[in-house]
Amino acid sequence: MSLVSAIHLYVTDLDVAMDFYTRLLGKGPQAAYDEGENAQSAFFVLEERTYLVLTCDPDRGREVGGSVRLELAAEYLDAEIEALRARGVEGVLTGTRFGTEVYDLADPDGHLIRLGPAWTLHAIEGAV
Repeated sequence: MSLVSAIHLYVTDLDVAMDFYTRLLGKGPQAAYDEGENAQSAFFVLEERTYLVLTCDPDRGREVGGSVRLELAAEYLDAEIEALRARGVEGVLTGTRFGTEVYDLADPDGHLIRLGPAWTLHAIEGAV
C-alpha cells in the first residue's frame, strides 16, 4: 500500500469546518451528504485522488481534536500564506529542525495543520 485515499477528521460543527477548509484550500467540497445524525459529511478533493472527509460527530470531534496534524505541501509558502490571510485564515510562521519554514495553524476543532515544503527522503530519514 502506498497511496493515501482519504484523511478523515471528526468535527463538532460541519458548517464551521466546511467554511474553514474552504478558506484553507481555496475551494469548496466536491460533495456533501446528510443521512441522519451520524452521517453528515463533506468531501474535499486533494491531489485528484485523495479526499479530505469531514464528518460531524461532536463527541469524537472534541475527543480527537489536536491529536492529528494535516500536512499540506506548498511550493511557494509566502504566496500561500498571503492567499490564506486574504481568505481570513491565520497561523504562525515557524522554523523546523530541518531548517525549513512552515506555517502552522489549527482548525476550529483543534486539528493541527502545517503548510510547508513537500516531505523529502532526507526529512523522513532525519525524523527516524
